[in-house]
Amino acid sequence: MSDPHPATLLDLLNISSLPAQPWKNGGGTTHEIRCSPKHSDYEHFDWRISLAQVHTSGDFSRFPGIDRHIMLIKGDNMQLTHHDHIHVLHPFQPYAFAGEDRVACVLPLGPTQDLNLMLRRGRAQGSLQAWQGRNAPMTLAAGTHFLYAPQGGYQLQSDIHRWTLNTGQALTGSTSAPLSLQLQAEHADAPLVYAYIAPTE
Repeated sequence: MSDPHPATLLDLLNISSLPAQPWKNGGGTTHEIRCSPKHSDYEHFDWRISLAQVHTSGDFSRFPGIDRHIMLIKGDNMQLTHHDHIHVLHPFQPYAFAGEDRVACVLPLGPTQDLNLMLRRGRAQGSLQAWQGRNAPMTLAAGTHFLYAPQGGYQLQSDIHRWTLNTGQALTGSTSAPLSLQLQAEHADAPLVYAYIAPTE
């Protein structure tokens, strides 16, 4: 039997429908989007994608052995103190750091929301990026995908499927073969966030 078409393995997800859970250090709340293995706790996942609400300044949770990627989704900026240096996190610009590092944040302009991609070293690798107003083709390599439209919709077209991402929706799933998509933004400023996890051996 032949493998299913990659497009049939991707599903729409309403991010707002996901339940909230406390951070590892209890300092805030987060919405787990996907993790592997499923239902893993904070100590045992291979990879994890989540959306965190940050209401107050404070320390980040520590995740030894995890490579972290963070991206500001809502809010104008977040100031991170990392290795005694201040990095200003601006919307849709990813920042990577080691999960065991001591990192603290300051919210000079109020609460924010950020997307987190966490990858256990030796078990998973991946990337986090974003585009604005993208109207172009892209090819998804084999692996796990998360395409998220946080502020404005997108049309995504494969050779056999068409999806409409409204604001707050994502297309997610895992494919064993590459998949070509045509992207069309609803407006010129609409961001599209893409997290990718490479297949593990």
